[in-house]
Order: sequence, then C-alpha cells, then structure tokens
Amino acid sequence: MKIKHIASAVISFSITAVFGMSIAFAAPATTASDVAQVTHTTSTALPPGVTYNKNIKPKAARTATAKQKFRAVLSVAQSKLGTRYEWGHNEDRGQYGFDCSNYTAYVYNHALGYKMSGASQVQYHSVGWKIARSNMQPGDLVIFEKGKHVGIYIGNGEMIQCGGGLGKVGYLSLKPGSYWYKHISAVRRMF
Repeated sequence: MKIKHIASAVISFSITAVFGMSIAFAAPATTASDVAQVTHTTSTALPPGVTYNKNIKPKAARTATAKQKFRAVLSVAQSKLGTRYEWGHNEDRGQYGFDCSNYTAYVYNHALGYKMSGASQVQYHSVGWKIARSNMQPGDLVIFEKGKHVGIYIGNGEMIQCGGGLGKVGYLSLKPGSYWYKHISAVRRMF
C-alpha cells in the first residue's frame, strides 16, 4: 500500500549543484513529455545537442539571466525579419537567406553562442530539453510535424520563423486553435 501511495505522489528535487538547473519529476505523468520539466532559470549548462561556439561573440553570455538570453534571441531573430526563405541556406555559410532550421541554428548561434545542427530532423530528435507544450516559454524551440518545420516561441501566442507559408522570416500565430499550434510535435527548452 505504501508503494502505491508513493508512486502516485509528486516527487520533485533540485540538482542545481550538479547541473546548474532545477528539474522536477512528476509521477504519474500524463504524457511521456511530462516526465521531466526543466525550469527556466539562469544556467550555464548547454542544452542537449549543442556545443559552445568559441569563434563568435554572442549577444548574451553563458552566465546571462534567462531574460537577457531571451532578449538576445529576440534581437538576433528580429534582425533577419523579411529575409527570404531559401532551402538549405544559412548566412553563416556565406549564403543569402535561410530555411527554417538553419534560421533557428543561426539565431541561437549569434544570440547565445550555441553551435547546433541546421537540420530540422536533428533539432526534433536531439536538440534542447524536451518540455510539455503547456510549459512553453519565450525562447523555446518549437518543432512541428515531427521535424518538418521549426520556429522560436516569442511569447503572446506568437513565434518567429522562416518559411511557414510566408516565404521569408516573419511571425506566425501559436495561439491555441491556430494551424501551427495544432501541429506542434515538440517544444525544446534552450536555456
């Protein structure tokens, strides 16, 4: 009887001293993505699938607060508004334009110094800490249709992305009921 009672309780603990972040484990979880939730706290830990690019000076330092990191992500993302969608392109390689996943890789690289794959399937499977859609926060990487499209959540039910029917870098709705909200496959915490 005690084991059943313990298994249904919510268990949470902090591993800040080890990894520089708090992780809460809940049992029973409603979905597989609810098993681990990383809180949006200041951390120097790099997300899964990311290495630190020492060859650039990002807008926000690894020691920056979550708010400062988001401002850096938003600043870099908005600096490319209107840039044309070009499949396979990334301006870090001297090409003009971006596809969706090369755009997100470019933004996180210049904002936070994150070096990560520019392939949407790799971003879907192995970049960032997986969190529940209900816990989505500004700065999170949002992945659609199992890696067919990606964008960055910026708050207020909006994302910034490249393509997505616009043919360029721009904003799209992520409000509940919107086309893109209905097609979210994963949300990844990036800081």
